[in-house]
Order: sequence, then structure tokens, then C-alpha cells
Amino acid sequence: MKEKVKICFKKIDFIIIITMTILICIGLYCEQQAFILSDEQNTIFIKQLVGIFIGYVLIIVIVLIDYHIICSLSFVLYLIMISILAFTLIFGSDLNNVKRWVVIFGIPFQPSELTKVVLILFLAFLCNHFKNKLDKLFILFILAAVVALPMVLILLEPHLSSSLAILFVFCIIVYSSGISYKVIGVALALILPVVASIFIGIALFNINIPFVEKYQVERVLSFLSADESDSLSGDYQQIQSIEAIGSGGLHGKMISSDGDQNRKYSSIYAKESDFAFAIVGEEFGFVGSLFIIILYALLIIRCLIISSRSSDYMGKQICIGVSAYLVFQIFVNVGVATNLLPNTGLPLPFISYGLTSLISSMIAVGLVLNVGVRKK
Repeated sequence: MKEKVKICFKKIDFIIIITMTILICIGLYCEQQAFILSDEQNTIFIKQLVGIFIGYVLIIVIVLIDYHIICSLSFVLYLIMISILAFTLIFGSDLNNVKRWVVIFGIPFQPSELTKVVLILFLAFLCNHFKNKLDKLFILFILAAVVALPMVLILLEPHLSSSLAILFVFCIIVYSSGISYKVIGVALALILPVVASIFIGIALFNINIPFVEKYQVERVLSFLSADESDSLSGDYQQIQSIEAIGSGGLHGKMISSDGDQNRKYSSIYAKESDFAFAIVGEEFGFVGSLFIIILYALLIIRCLIISSRSSDYMGKQICIGVSAYLVFQIFVNVGVATNLLPNTGLPLPFISYGLTSLISSMIAVGLVLNVGVRKK
């Protein structure tokens, strides 16, 4: 007999809502600065406002629907996302031999971003369904197969960074699910030799790996190279990003009194998305950047607190999955902007420009709030 789950609006985590709202407002300012010389500045700003409105409406709707009901529909959502990913590969917009977007009513939609959230729901549902069989190796293979299909479709776009984000979320959810360490050990014993062989093949023999594009390998090799000339050619964007962040100084240029309107991030490609943290660093300086990182840390900690307080296994897994999703996106975006990681494309949650990314992040937060307001 299933226990009844009641909604308790007194348990709404306003710290999460306020923190997210502050980050969204910072994002609006950064986008305005990124497109300040663009003829489409007003159009882009309005689109982002519409995305924010849609995101808040979806949060309200999600909180009102029991997450158990949402998870019970996760298989249908999973099939829909697989279909959309396949459709994108065939009919998606082709930009520089990359197919990551589908245009809907004139608005670009990136299915890989929403796929991450759908997979969190479906994995939480499956872990809950198989929670008494997590000591079996074939259960791990089932979970891996569920994740492998969308990963392959996203790799074919190609979009390696989103695939790695999905892999990271999968590993964290599986590890936190209570799966047997013996099963994890056997899986690692099977996987690690394959991974090692791939790295050796790329580094020593320059072999072609399926689903891995040549330019992706070159980015990693350029990042690892100590050759200054290679760094200048391969990591130009990141060097410009570091200069922009450094020029922000302690307090940033937003509140500087020297009237300097020149911004070093203006010459960076994809400054509004992949290098959003370069705008943050130059506009808000070290103090402002630290404050924003603290806001992100607070948001993730609150997600983990809700997870720990949830008496429901599936709710815990949802919160842990969302936390992993946010951690990876933030770490990679900031790491790329500060040249701690190879150049790759992942948006900074709530700050980077992009409706799909923004709405997906807000949906993820809505799911955590959903878990938080329900009690048995």
C-alpha cells in the first residue's frame, strides 16, 4: 500500500528561489553588456525575459504536481527526447557542420539541455524501481544503456561536453543510489582498460575514435601542450577570457569611476554563453565573482539539504541528480573561462544567454522545490 504524500507550502525553500532570482538578474545584466553594440539587443533582451517568465510558470506548475506522478511519466518523456534528438540530427539547423538546434516558431531549441533534466527524472525512477536489486550487475547495465542512447545521439551532433555532463550525472546518481561496491568494482575493471586504450591510441598513434571529432582532440592536446605558439593559436579565446577577468581587478568595471567603456570581453566569441564568466569577472571583479560563486554554492547546498531531509528514496535521487547537473555545468564553464579546462561549450546556469539552458535549469530547480514541499 502506497503512502499518501501531502504538499506543505510552508516548506518552500525561499533561499533557493531568491538565490536563483539574483543569478538570473545578474545574467540579464551580463547579456545586456554582451549585446550592447548589437542591433538585436532589445530583441534578445525581450526573448530572455520571455524565457524567464516561462521558467517561473513551469516552476509553479511543477511544484503543484507530485513528483511521483512526474517520474511515472519519465519513460514517455525519455522517448520524446530521444525522438527529438534523432529529429535534430536529421532536420536540425546546420551551423559549422554542427546540428544541435531545432528552430521552433523562430526560436532555436537545443534538445541536449532538456535531455539532462529528463534523464535525472528517469534515472531516479529506475533506481527507485530497482532499489532492491542494485547488487546485480545487469541492473547497472540497464541504467548504462538508458544513458548511452541519448549520449550517442548527442555525440553525433557533435556535442562532447553535454555528453560528459550526462555521464557525470549518471555516475553520481548511480553511486548515491546505494549500488553494491562489488558491482561498481566489476564495472570499473571492464571500463578502465577500454578508456586507457582510447587515450593511448589518441596520444601515441593518432587513431580516429568513433564519435570523437578531430577538433575536439586538438583542443585537448592544445590545452596540454607547453608550446607557447600552439597555446596562442589553440587557446586564443581562453587567453582573451583571462585578460578580461584580470582587467576587472578587485571591484570590477561596473562600479569604476574612470568612465572606461572599453571591455576586453567584447572580442571573445560566444561571450554571452560559453564565456559568460569572462563578463562576470570584468564587470564585477574578484569580489563580485566570488559572491556569485558563493551564490552557486548556496544553491547546491540547499539542494543537498532538501535531499537529506527527504524521506523518499526517489526524491533524494532527484535532488542529488540536479545538484550534480549544476555542479558540472558551473565547474566546466568557470574552468574553461579561467583556462583550467580545455575549451568546450557549456552554459553557466541562469547567467549564460540561451532559452533552452535557462528553462532547463529552472525546471531542475523546480523539481528540487517539488521534493522539498512534500511530506508523507
